[in-house]
Amino acid sequence: MTLFTSGTDRNLKIGLRYLAASAAVAAMGLIYELFSHGVFSAYMVFAFVVPLLAGAAPNLLAAFTSDKKETAYAGSAGAGLQLAAVATLTAGSLMQGVLDIYGTTNHLMVIYPVAGIAFLAAALLTYIMSPQHGQ
Repeated sequence: MTLFTSGTDRNLKIGLRYLAASAAVAAMGLIYELFSHGVFSAYMVFAFVVPLLAGAAPNLLAAFTSDKKETAYAGSAGAGLQLAAVATLTAGSLMQGVLDIYGTTNHLMVIYPVAGIAFLAAALLTYIMSPQHGQ
């Protein structure tokens, strides 16, 4: 990786990583469902949608619609917050799926969506407040 990569290249690489993560989560969910003795959970089946919509889609959209100039968001604290949001929401969805398949509940599961949405809101705020946003 060179020091002078454009924002478009960086967004494309990040988007492809989220796309790979989405495929990995889908494969893991499929494998888990195969060994769950016919018990299914929508949280497990659709866990791949989180990295797809909250990670791959915005980065790939930015890569294909922006001009070639460097963006302040790519590689910034906002990108880290976006990663934290996607990881938290995906882990929460998978964990809820495991609990559904196992046939139990846990009142602490509310932490995942609350923390994930807080991370996502902070990432969006960081993006909006970035100096190069809107140029």
